[in-house]
Amino acid sequence: MRILFIGPPLYGLLYPVISLAQAFRVNGHEVVVASAGKFTHKAADAGLVVFDAAPGLDSEAGYRHQEELRKKSNIVGRFSFFSDEMADRLVDFAGQWHPDLIVYPPLGLAGPLIAAKYGIPSVMQTVGFAHTSAHIQMVTRSLGDAYRRHGVSGPPRDLAWIDVTPPSMSILKNDGEPVISMRYVPYNGGAVREPWWDRAAGRKRLLISLGTVKPMVDGLDLISWVMDSANEVEADIILQLAMNARAGLRKLPSNVRLVEWIPMGVFLNGADGFIHHGGAGNTLTALYNGIPQIVFGEGADRPVNAKAVAERGCGIIPGDHGLTSDLVNTFLYDDSLRLCSAQVAAEMAEQPSPAEIAGVLVAKLKTIWQ
Repeated sequence: MRILFIGPPLYGLLYPVISLAQAFRVNGHEVVVASAGKFTHKAADAGLVVFDAAPGLDSEAGYRHQEELRKKSNIVGRFSFFSDEMADRLVDFAGQWHPDLIVYPPLGLAGPLIAAKYGIPSVMQTVGFAHTSAHIQMVTRSLGDAYRRHGVSGPPRDLAWIDVTPPSMSILKNDGEPVISMRYVPYNGGAVREPWWDRAAGRKRLLISLGTVKPMVDGLDLISWVMDSANEVEADIILQLAMNARAGLRKLPSNVRLVEWIPMGVFLNGADGFIHHGGAGNTLTALYNGIPQIVFGEGADRPVNAKAVAERGCGIIPGDHGLTSDLVNTFLYDDSLRLCSAQVAAEMAEQPSPAEIAGVLVAKLKTIWQ
């Protein structure tokens, strides 16, 4: 079968669909991931065939611009997350390639457009906790011009929704589409192992990341503690911060190692804690590895992700004073957080794998065709 994945050109929207795309390919199906700009190369690096639906698109610059507009107008729901830019070439490609199934994340809005245009079954794969039919309908309105251009009245009903959150933490709401639970298997890209990856004996290891877009848009205020007082914590700290997000970065204490990009899943496996902005990928990768979290949870879907983690007992949300050395030291030795995190990791390990779900979806398609 031919499976078309929609991979919006931002890390947090593309990377979550990679594991299922790889699973379909390993199961012997033809897979194409549609993305744009530099993110086509990111998907190709994962061993997948990629269609560039918007050549030359600088999606990170576009996202920064949209965030600036949103802050000024406080209006949401008018940004298609580059689906409008991708729609025309994608419609043409799908008309030539004839996929049997379209898989898209909640902000991969071109997926339902193509599904409706050609009568192709579609499946929505969640990327975090904060997904509802109402939210998807709201952002779909930003693609109204594309629907009119291609003579499509509206999105179809999905064949199924895939929920990648742990069952005990799921808050998914839809309009009755069948929900399939799938294990979240982190994809963070690859890397060549380096000597410093090995932990120092007897030392705690703490990871800190603000993700790939938040520091680029909002700066580094959330982690000013790292620059000012991280040496008050008895731990080796790894701070992941992209080169385009280092404006305002000051000299770091000696126990902090600054890195541009690391395969986060590898580093979280065995770490003692993770401090992050609350993006869905970071949240679920930490849960998958059973690592306690401090989650800021500011903006977009991050408050929902942070609340889910805190209510399950797997982490904490900083108070009005933000990060402090006392808070971080207490966090690193909190056995209850580690126990709850380990319980959730064990629960996720029991969820069906992406390879199993690929088989389930193929069986559903065959039933439709009979």
